[in-house]
Amino acid sequence: MRIRLSVAILATAALMFVANFSAGSQTPAPQGVLRLKVRYKSAGATRDLPRKRFFLFKGSLETDGQVLERIRQSALTSRECYYRSHGASNALIKWLEENDCESVYCREIELKYLSGTDAVPEFQAAYEQAKLELKNDELARRWLTNYLTPEIRSGFYDEKKKAIQSLQSMIETDLKTPVISVMTDRKGTAYFTNIDPGIYTISNLAPSETEKSNILWICEREIKAVDLGTAMKRPFTLLNEKDPKVKCEIIERPLPVCASK
Repeated sequence: MRIRLSVAILATAALMFVANFSAGSQTPAPQGVLRLKVRYKSAGATRDLPRKRFFLFKGSLETDGQVLERIRQSALTSRECYYRSHGASNALIKWLEENDCESVYCREIELKYLSGTDAVPEFQAAYEQAKLELKNDELARRWLTNYLTPEIRSGFYDEKKKAIQSLQSMIETDLKTPVISVMTDRKGTAYFTNIDPGIYTISNLAPSETEKSNILWICEREIKAVDLGTAMKRPFTLLNEKDPKVKCEIIERPLPVCASK
């Protein structure tokens, strides 16, 4: 009797071991990868859209209707209008536009912008103040951004970030789904990785500025379980014009004419 009981216990233990081993060694569910490519046409040429953030969340254009309407109606002043409303000089606005900058931190402030024909008055004033305090010309150039007013230093970027965060929070609350974001590189390319297969909405949430217009994309895409190699060959390309192969709403408006302060 004891032998039979021992055998039964051993058999049960063996079955539990096999079950636990099988559960622990299950292959993870396959994930999806989406290669995003963003371009726009302007003045007869097609250009990549670099350094712009795009967002992905579950749902289609139909199921996410109310949330998407909030995105369509969101308003954000243009970069030029923001800076003009805060008294920025034409030279500063030109400096920002040259590299599509949303704040003064986007690139180095070279010496040529502190004197001569390319000088930016805001940089000059901050540089002189920095020199008085730091007693070192090179250090003053590198740290002059700390001597600009908050509005000129990063005000536009901060306002845009706040607006996007508000929309992102609204999406996550209303749809009960996380929002994933990526930023395009200098060639307008970005990757969403480790995505559960399904139907998703992709948008930049806040319009992206180009030379003469701002563009808002609200697009639908089915993401399937594929590897990176396959995704590389099949990019999801966004343009500022209708493509019958892409389920996408594109809202493009000309940049407003800004009044000086």
